[in-house]
Amino acid sequence: MKKHLIRVLCIFIILLSTFAFTIINTNAKIKNRKFYNNIYNITKNLDGIQNEIKEKVKQEEERLAKEAEKKAREEAIALEKARKEKEKATIIKTSTTNESIKNNTPSVNNKITYGTFGRLYVANYNVALYDFNVNTTSTSDLQTIVDNKDSAAYYSNNGKLVIADHYYQGFSALVNLNEGDTSYIKFEDGSTIRYRLIKKSRGINTGPDLTDNEGNSFFNMDSDIIMYTCYEDGIMATLWKLV
Repeated sequence: MKKHLIRVLCIFIILLSTFAFTIINTNAKIKNRKFYNNIYNITKNLDGIQNEIKEKVKQEEERLAKEAEKKAREEAIALEKARKEKEKATIIKTSTTNESIKNNTPSVNNKITYGTFGRLYVANYNVALYDFNVNTTSTSDLQTIVDNKDSAAYYSNNGKLVIADHYYQGFSALVNLNEGDTSYIKFEDGSTIRYRLIKKSRGINTGPDLTDNEGNSFFNMDSDIIMYTCYEDGIMATLWKLV
C-alpha cells in the first residue's frame, strides 16, 4: 500500500512539473510574441517616418528645380535684353559723313552700289561697304551704317580690318560657312580682293573688343580681316586670310 501511494505521488509530481513547464513555456512564447510585435510596430513606424522624409526631400528638390528653371529663364531674358541694348549702343565714332551713306540702297534700275569701299560678296550675300574710322569723331556712327539697308560697316580696329552688319539683313550667311570658303570685295573699277575663311567661332561683342567665349580676343588671332554679326546671345565671328 505504501509503495502504491509513493508511485501515485511521484506521478502527481511529474504531472505537476509538466504543467508548470508548459505554463512557463507558454508565458515565454507570449512574451516573445509581444516583443516581436513591438519590434514590428517600431519598424513600421520607422518606415512611415522614412517615407515622410523622402516625400519632403522630393518636394524640396522639385521646389529647387523650379526656382533654378525660373532663374535660368530670367537670366536668358536679361542676356537677350542686354544683347539688344548693346547692339543699339553707339560707343564708337565714325569718320564717314552722313552724306557718304545717303541713298546707298540699290536704285530701281538695279545699278550696283559700291559704297565707299567697294562691295562685299560672301556666299549668297552681297552688300555695299562704307568706311568707318573708330579713332576719329564724326557726325555718323557705326549703328547708322549697319542699320541702313544694303549697307555694312568697314573699319579698322586694334590693327585689324573688320566688316560688321546685321544678321537679319543677310549677314546670317556667315553662320553656314565652312573653313576654306572664299569671299571677295569688288570695286567700281572691276578690281577685287579675295579672302579665304580660316576660322569661324561664336563669341561676344564687349564694345571695344570682340572675343570668343573663352575671352580670347579675335583681334589677337592671325587673320587679314574679320567679319561678324550678332548671333543668338552673342556674335558669330569669321576670320579670313588674303588669297
